[in-house]
Amino acid sequence: STEENRLHKDLLTSMLILLLVFIIFILLAGYFFRFRRHRKAVVNSGDKKMPNGILEEQEQQRVMLLSRSPSGPKKYFPIPVENLEEEIRMRSADEGKLFREEFNSLTPGYLQGTFEMANKEENREKNRYPNILPYDHSRVVLTQLDGAPPSDYINASYIDGYKEKNKFIAAQGPKQETVNDFWRMIWEQKSAVIVMLTNLKERKEEKCHQYWPDQGCWTYGTIRVSVEDCIVLVDYTIRKFCVQSLQDGCKAPRLVTQLHFTSWPDFGVPFTPIGMLKFLKKVKALNPAHAGPIVVHCSAGVGRTGTFIVIDAIIDMMHAEQKVDVFEFVSRIRNQRPQMVQTDMQYSFIYQALLEYYLYGDTELDVSSLEKHLQTSHNSAPNLVKIGLEEEFKKLTNVRIMKENMRTGNLPANMKKARVIQIIPYDFNRVILSMKRGQEYTDYINASFIDGYRQKDYFIATQGPLPHTVEDFWRMVWEWKCHTIVMLTEVQEREQ
Repeated sequence: STEENRLHKDLLTSMLILLLVFIIFILLAGYFFRFRRHRKAVVNSGDKKMPNGILEEQEQQRVMLLSRSPSGPKKYFPIPVENLEEEIRMRSADEGKLFREEFNSLTPGYLQGTFEMANKEENREKNRYPNILPYDHSRVVLTQLDGAPPSDYINASYIDGYKEKNKFIAAQGPKQETVNDFWRMIWEQKSAVIVMLTNLKERKEEKCHQYWPDQGCWTYGTIRVSVEDCIVLVDYTIRKFCVQSLQDGCKAPRLVTQLHFTSWPDFGVPFTPIGMLKFLKKVKALNPAHAGPIVVHCSAGVGRTGTFIVIDAIIDMMHAEQKVDVFEFVSRIRNQRPQMVQTDMQYSFIYQALLEYYLYGDTELDVSSLEKHLQTSHNSAPNLVKIGLEEEFKKLTNVRIMKENMRTGNLPANMKKARVIQIIPYDFNRVILSMKRGQEYTDYINASFIDGYRQKDYFIATQGPLPHTVEDFWRMVWEWKCHTIVMLTEVQEREQ
């Protein structure tokens, strides 16, 4: 009957739906099981959640990326420096698809590595993140304190440089409970330079406990630290400390320099590698030849820390071999500390820094050598300086204009506000006005923040106002509390 047919049809539909739900459940369960197993292989740690043990945003991204790793290993070969620009252009296509593939081909770490000391009950509280731990074979071992419970552990690992064993120590950002251990490590390892690549707080979350006094002197366990000097520059701060061990009273105090890179954004990587390259040059200059390992830390001691170490090493490789081999070097240092270089963005940033260095080199001059730089040393070549300066300027004209980062200025409503159609501010540093109620695009003006030598956003560079942008110009002056306007043109020049 019709009723029976309808019931039969409904029953069949219900069974198909149940079967479909069951299949989806099986697929999800299989994916979840595979994800858990893969993650467990990557992260060897206890189940206990640490205080402040929230995974970094970068670490969460790293686990996601791992699940998409190719099934088979792929070999990446060294790149001759003369091919670097073309290789980076190719890898950057399709929103960096080839960079992601290369990054995902990396093994997370040393498969035979163990974490026994890091996972001991008495040491678990010393780890900032429960899944970022030092291998037993490459961890920094502190001297055991007399009459104290086991005290030789710190979340830090020896890392090789380019053909230089244990050039670095990669460490997590000190916790309140580990500050004394951190300074003990600095003293025992005879380190003269500390590289800090995180701010104390980012996105309102503690990334590193302040382990130095702002002024005067402070004692951390058996180590006394006093501030000698502090120089604040636009991308980094240099602090000089006098450090002395109270146990080794007969030993002379030492000078320890901390270089604190303050321009790493809360999300992603710096927009340009220029600041990082200048910072790296300063680190090299301030590290004495006789000193122990350079101590490098961010928050977990693997992401930004790994990025910095790789840039340093591959620049040395470029000088020695005229080639770069980022893939092989990252693979090698992951055998010393797992997950060094955490994201594909950091991996790509390494290449951008190397290209910047290769194309433009080091253009910084000491004041004492400026005259020599501008003079001709031979009368037979009077145009030598002119040619040199022209070559330097020519390099500037080759700097790529990143049109993909000018979306706001290229909106039709905002293009009308441009005096020269090709000169549009980048989105990341454009000056933003308050929006007029009910009027779209009124937050835009053709103006950009420009850094000074010591201060970020020290200048605003802007076009000469057009008749219909004069109001926006004065709104900008008022809203951003500008007290000085520097005008470098006449109102009319050449009848324009």
